[in-house]
Amino acid sequence: MRKPKVSQEQVAETLARTNEQAVVRSNHEYRDRQRKIRKHAQNLSFGKDIKGKAVIDAKTYFAWEAEKPGCWGDKQFTKEMLRDNPEMRLD
Repeated sequence: MRKPKVSQEQVAETLARTNEQAVVRSNHEYRDRQRKIRKHAQNLSFGKDIKGKAVIDAKTYFAWEAEKPGCWGDKQFTKEMLRDNPEMRLD
């Protein structure tokens, strides 16, 4: 029995739909991880005069570090990251 032929357009549509679903899942997983980390970090004590500024889950941290080595040491990058991802801030 022969398999039906699939057009390139059908393949492209299937791939696009699969990628969109993967992005939605990834964003949802990120938000869940970040929410748990932030909740835990709000109860941490860093010392008498030390206050945490932000928390970043390891998966996000290392993904960005792999894409842009040294980015976390760049003040402009971290400023933009905290602006665009308020769930990371501890204020």
